[in-house]
Amino acid sequence: MVFALVIWLSSTALALDIKNVRFGVHPDKVRVVIDLSEQSDFRSFMLPQEGDKPYRLVVDLPDFDWRAGAIPRQKGTTVSDVRSGTLKPGIKRIVFDLEKPAQIIGAFHLPKAPNKPDRLVIDFQTITPSQFNSTERQVLGNLQENNAQLNLLIAKHTANDIAGVPPSQESAGTSIITPPRKPAVPEGLTQTTPVATTPLRKPLIMIDAGHGGADPGAVGAGRLREKNITLAAAKELKRQLEATGRYRVALTRSGDQYLKLYKRVSLARANEADLFISLHADSIDKPAVRGASIYTLSNKASDSQTAKLAARENQVDLIAGVDLSHEDKDVASILIDLAMRDTMNQSKFFANMVVSKMRGSGIKILEKPHRYAGFAVLKAPDIPSVLVEMGFMSNKSEARLLATSDYQRKIASALTQSIDAYFEKVRKNSVE
Repeated sequence: MVFALVIWLSSTALALDIKNVRFGVHPDKVRVVIDLSEQSDFRSFMLPQEGDKPYRLVVDLPDFDWRAGAIPRQKGTTVSDVRSGTLKPGIKRIVFDLEKPAQIIGAFHLPKAPNKPDRLVIDFQTITPSQFNSTERQVLGNLQENNAQLNLLIAKHTANDIAGVPPSQESAGTSIITPPRKPAVPEGLTQTTPVATTPLRKPLIMIDAGHGGADPGAVGAGRLREKNITLAAAKELKRQLEATGRYRVALTRSGDQYLKLYKRVSLARANEADLFISLHADSIDKPAVRGASIYTLSNKASDSQTAKLAARENQVDLIAGVDLSHEDKDVASILIDLAMRDTMNQSKFFANMVVSKMRGSGIKILEKPHRYAGFAVLKAPDIPSVLVEMGFMSNKSEARLLATSDYQRKIASALTQSIDAYFEKVRKNSVE
């Protein structure tokens, strides 16, 4: 588990990235296209049906980082599941579960072209069980092994033999397959298995200033607008984080732009963010209420106030005339599945860090500051994410306080301390 943390934080440890996997259905074949960060040796072959294990198409590659995310799967592919894991040190495996027996009829590399990455292409066609049994188990590709008994080894390897990686789950009622992308971190980050140290890249923190453009967010006393306060706070947090020299930082917006909710998530994933922080300032019909709170993802809100807030925030895309539920198919279809549970644990751990640092910095927080809601911006399946409600625009004094640079610096300082503590815990667990 701790070794997984090192992989999660290191982009230099793995030279090869799996950027995308897609399928094409043709009259005489099914084509699998694997987008790669660079040309790579590979090995591909079929495995038979064994007990409760289906027919499988196997692709072995040198160590890679899975960055493909969810995989759209059109009808007719006969592919029921996709997963990946470690076959042995230096070699990783992708397994495609098939609904029918098949044979590979072609496997080749397509070089990089304008607007197209290096690609590994594998064509296969379905055959009958008797044809499969009578077909020689051919291994295609040029991935070499020192072990002369390799063919015996791979013939024995089955889908569940790869590093104990369980099959990924397909979301009910969807055609999205979601293999794990970033490795899991247990809640509390308590794993202490010894591992070799690996050079780490600086974590990338994606800061999302809530609202913007045509969406002003909450409006407080003196016509103070949430969108301006969140942007100022985001820029201050970016400044403080970069001043430490320990992080790379990106903003979802650097000016008064309108961004759809799913675009904010997409930006975080495109930048391969290690942490996503969305800044907001709440508003309710109780002007006396004040204090900060931190939200992590849940399919059920923690209280009625939270449920109303999440519903309101998730509908802001209607301002541009587009309902998020129809436009954001990727995020909306994934929601909470098994692949997200580990990410949610990481998010909860970080949220508790924020609560602790805010309380220690003298920032007023709500009685139960860590809350849960179905915010769309928290639905990246592979990036720990929190939404920070810095205070209430509906409280006159707090709205004015939120607009001051001193208080924004105070909030940013507490968040920076939280981020430091979070990644320090990760670092310690990666070398203990």
